[in-house]
Amino acid sequence: MSLEDLLQMEVTSASKFPQKPREAPSVVSITTAEQADRFGWRSLNDILYKMPGFGPGQDFDRPTVPTRGLFDSWSNNHLLHLVDGIPMNDNLYGTAYTWEVTPIFNAKTIEIIRGPGSALYGSNATNGVVQVNTVSAADLTKKVDVRLRTGSLNTTAADLLAGHEGELFSAVISFSGYTTDGHEYLSRDGSGRLDANGDPLFFRTRNQRESSYAWAKLEGEGKLDGLSFQYHEQDWDFQTGHGWLWWIPDFEEDMNEQRRIFAIKYNPTTYKRWTQEYVVRYQRHDISWNQRYYPTGAFDDFYPSGMWEYLETDAEDLFVRLQFSYEVAKQARFLVGFEGDRFIYKGDTEHFSNIDIDGGAAPFPGDINSPLGPWLDYILDEPLLNTGFYAQFSSGNMFGDQFKLTAGLRWDESSVDFFRIFEPGRPQAEKSLSRVSPRLALVYNVNSKTTLKLMGGKAFRAPQPTELAGAHTFSLGSNIEQLQPELITTVELMGDVIINEYMNFRANLFETEFENQIAFSTQNNNLSTNVFSQTTRGLELELIFQRKKFSGFLNFSMTDRVDEEVLDNTIGLSPDDVAWETEQKFNFGLVFQDSKWTVALAGHWHGEVNRRASDIGFQELPLGVGVSLDMDRYRPQEIDSWFTTDSNVRYQISKGVEAGLTVTNLFDSDDNILVKTGPFPFDYQGHERRTNFFVRLQF
Repeated sequence: MSLEDLLQMEVTSASKFPQKPREAPSVVSITTAEQADRFGWRSLNDILYKMPGFGPGQDFDRPTVPTRGLFDSWSNNHLLHLVDGIPMNDNLYGTAYTWEVTPIFNAKTIEIIRGPGSALYGSNATNGVVQVNTVSAADLTKKVDVRLRTGSLNTTAADLLAGHEGELFSAVISFSGYTTDGHEYLSRDGSGRLDANGDPLFFRTRNQRESSYAWAKLEGEGKLDGLSFQYHEQDWDFQTGHGWLWWIPDFEEDMNEQRRIFAIKYNPTTYKRWTQEYVVRYQRHDISWNQRYYPTGAFDDFYPSGMWEYLETDAEDLFVRLQFSYEVAKQARFLVGFEGDRFIYKGDTEHFSNIDIDGGAAPFPGDINSPLGPWLDYILDEPLLNTGFYAQFSSGNMFGDQFKLTAGLRWDESSVDFFRIFEPGRPQAEKSLSRVSPRLALVYNVNSKTTLKLMGGKAFRAPQPTELAGAHTFSLGSNIEQLQPELITTVELMGDVIINEYMNFRANLFETEFENQIAFSTQNNNLSTNVFSQTTRGLELELIFQRKKFSGFLNFSMTDRVDEEVLDNTIGLSPDDVAWETEQKFNFGLVFQDSKWTVALAGHWHGEVNRRASDIGFQELPLGVGVSLDMDRYRPQEIDSWFTTDSNVRYQISKGVEAGLTVTNLFDSDDNILVKTGPFPFDYQGHERRTNFFVRLQF
């Protein structure tokens, strides 16, 4: 594919109708499945971490996606994840599952929007939108595609994709399985367990992971064109790394989650100017956690058997969308729509512990497992309703070929009746939040090679069920009456220049005001709370090039903190410097490809990371440990910049048979440290060098 072909590809996520990325009213990029294969990218994070504005992060055991100078917490819920336009974020946490538990083996293209998308999509579309456009049977040159991988850390993976074209329906199915021992290493933790010299002891982190993903899609043909059915079944097992209370577990935990999603979409093409879309999507999320919070003898034998908490529960939601658009003249369009979601939690199958969590966290008599209250007790059997109405006008060529205007507006409301569970009689109250999210974008095509964009918009993210309603557990902490929604206002100025037939350059200036960011407060027993409001400015530069057998990219991102207000008084103020995330990032990728060989290199430079005043010097360890440490003895006040390089080599053995080797952290750097927020004597150590051999068979 030439650079011209790539620039001619269309995206739909920016405005809900096909447009070239240069003309779309957002900062949007597109990655093809072939591009991902060249670099050996297997997950959405692999792609996001090489994009401007995004980068690698970690919180607890999870990889996260910090964006434009803003760290993100374990829930990873500031990105909207779409599959063929259908929202796929988790219904409990709002999480976008962008790491390996969601493979991209079934993707045809992946669209990534930087910046808010709430004017079209509502909650969760605050820092960006990631849309996976899946393959259809007609896209498969071979009807069966199999990939097998094995490598470091006892990692194995298998992917299967198959398609069939029929008269009434075409079908595509895929299955991906993945297992690894994970990146385990000796680390200090937050337990306050000390050696004879008064230094924190080292323990081995736990990071074994296993996941599977099954997917099937039916698409109508002929008279049934526009009708599609999708089924997703996602299952994953994991360990908690440093532990969810920062005591590295002394036993292996049994942590399993499963999501089952069924979606029906009808988008007929009966009328030339009218388009309509109907979507119904059902999601069920099952949790089975057997967590080890404290080891044997913790707190001077206050917990002689340590602490286990077992939870088996589930929740459901039903999402609907009705959307209509009309082309008035000269490709100008009006679009209106309604979206609604009904979430319901009906209690737990089992929830017990050997610790009386509501009774001062003392062991139950005899240290035996005893029942605990409902995990989301505040909203037990009470539906959480989210509704949104939106409208958009796109001018098309109404103002000529050079100017294109997009104006949009969306109103969202989130409401739930909840119980005041710790008051006599459990009286009920109502929590209702509503916001309007406007959007305005002007695209000016200076000439055939230069485009300017001026864009502004607001975004809104309502608190998720687990942020609102956690109770009777150490896994969640909630204050349903005080928690406020997140509000985002962004202004952007972008230029896009086709330098010549081989190079495309893009530059983007932005300013974002992010109010009421929600995260776990480590000083307040992992309470989900509004931690701070921040204003950030930034610059993103990007060059894409392709000539003959060579192709690649370069991008650079920088941010500057303009202002900050801290809402959690346990967190130190940093009004002038970006903290908990780097101010600068640089990525590159270079590919050589001929008829047999593909050789790719990709690199990431991660700038220096500042800590907050509350994280340095003498600090008391959180969560009632009762130990104070000089944090500067165990980790620096600033994390130095670092650089890693990945490689991917593949060879076409014969038609339909391919083999290769992927190496991440090629030079085995041990400087790739990711920040641990809060006053703890450790950071997250990045992966050492990993190698994976793969074979691909198509027939």
